Amino acid sequence: MHGLFATIYAPTWFRMLGAKVGKNTEISTANGVIPEMLTLGEESFIADAVMLGDEEIKGGWMTLKSTKIGNRSFVGNSAYIADGTVLPDNVLIGVQSKTPDNLEMYDGQTWFGSPPLLLPAREAAEKYPDHLTFKPSFKRRFMRGFIEGLRVVLPAALAIGVGYMIVLEIIDVINKYNIMTGLLALTLAGLLYGVGCFIIVALMKWTLIGRYQPRSAPMWTMFVWLSEGITSLYESVAIPNFLNYLRGTPMLPFFLRILGVQIGKDVYMDTADITEFDCVSIGDRAEFNSFSGPQTHLFEDRIMKIGQVNIGNDVVVNSRSIILYNANVSHHAVLGPLTLVMKGENIPAKSAWIGSPAVPWVHK
Repeated sequence: MHGLFATIYAPTWFRMLGAKVGKNTEISTANGVIPEMLTLGEESFIADAVMLGDEEIKGGWMTLKSTKIGNRSFVGNSAYIADGTVLPDNVLIGVQSKTPDNLEMYDGQTWFGSPPLLLPAREAAEKYPDHLTFKPSFKRRFMRGFIEGLRVVLPAALAIGVGYMIVLEIIDVINKYNIMTGLLALTLAGLLYGVGCFIIVALMKWTLIGRYQPRSAPMWTMFVWLSEGITSLYESVAIPNFLNYLRGTPMLPFFLRILGVQIGKDVYMDTADITEFDCVSIGDRAEFNSFSGPQTHLFEDRIMKIGQVNIGNDVVVNSRSIILYNANVSHHAVLGPLTLVMKGENIPAKSAWIGSPAVPWVHK
């Protein structure tokens, strides 16, 4: 079902599950959803890996509460929306942030961090006409639906088609030779399938996108649909079938370089979570622990904003830490677990930081 998220079809699927979803709502990889207890307002946006209204289990009791997201509200990547949250209209919850108490939130606010901080102002969005952001034409809806339909079916079609051919070939090998030879042939076929999945994604990336550059693009444009399609195929085909097996090995940086990532010598990568590959620069001997990584784009205000992330030499990025676009982490810096480096921020050399947002890490 991975390919269904962040598509024009996701809201309909959530409605079929029992959620109340308003018009023109965007839903990416929301986790912990209890559909019958969820209400999403019109033109709201749920980004990647959001924990959205999961039940609470405490003292042997399960508590279920309704969760409501207001109209035109935005919930950033990896944010935590507790069950029972009532998010007003036009509210922005930042990346890797949690919501404050319901009584503290009002229309039009921006909350960021954990614990959440109220931001009095945020970066003004570049203005685009409504037909490229919130009110697309029928033609744009049709084109996006067609491209995302391919994105939904291609991974399953590839797995079924190739899997069927492999099974037929292995049966012939077993009949002609023996079971052990068949198992060896199956091992080789699995390896070739994984490599083939990576090659397909790499060819599509370089053919359809070319080299990523820092830019802004409204959501209802061809570049965004193709870029999100490549990302979806990368996450549903290349990572699970091939790159995940290379995490923590010297081979993963080699294959990420093929996709356009600039990676120095002796880099340790226990993550393949990179999207706009050419916008990532990693210095020598850097270390990325599990579920950490650079985040080179955001969809704030329905505009895809892409920027560069620069990581210096000998930098340590601990588990589940995120570095937003236009940020720089200088040589020998350390980012603690669950740390968020905000966009445009510069982390000084030989310093340690922790928290969301990142603050100096003082060992007591």
